[in-house]
Amino acid sequence: MVIMNNFSTRNVLENEAEILTRIHEECFPRYWNRQAFTDFFATKNTFAILVESDKEPVAMMVYRVAFEQADVITIAVRPAFRKLGIAKKLLTEAISHCAALGAKKLFLEVEVGNDPAIKLYENYGFKHIGRRKLYYQQPDGSLTDALVMNKKLG
Repeated sequence: MVIMNNFSTRNVLENEAEILTRIHEECFPRYWNRQAFTDFFATKNTFAILVESDKEPVAMMVYRVAFEQADVITIAVRPAFRKLGIAKKLLTEAISHCAALGAKKLFLEVEVGNDPAIKLYENYGFKHIGRRKLYYQQPDGSLTDALVMNKKLG
């Protein structure tokens, strides 16, 4: 467990998928349900980190390592806890863990227009390597693009 100010991080297991769902629901208009998070854990080397403040879940990150490649599946910080450095701490912890497991590159997709997330990733050395057209579905049914980014590890 890592303590950051009054926040702590811990690994989350499949039986706590409901916690991840609640955070994701609060952060994204088209959130993933409990089954989606449970399904992630069915794949080997899928990890989830939970950030808590006085046992209250405030943020989470799910990522996967497959040989020399790692992928950020999702990262979410509840709105009331944004701009406190929590996403930075999650990324730092995940990057370190991925590198320790032998990953050479970390990939992610981020919605075009999510400028705070894009800036965070750029500040961590992620580079734009592509674009997925019409990747994210909005509540009104429209679709937006995703930027594909990666970072060399180690």
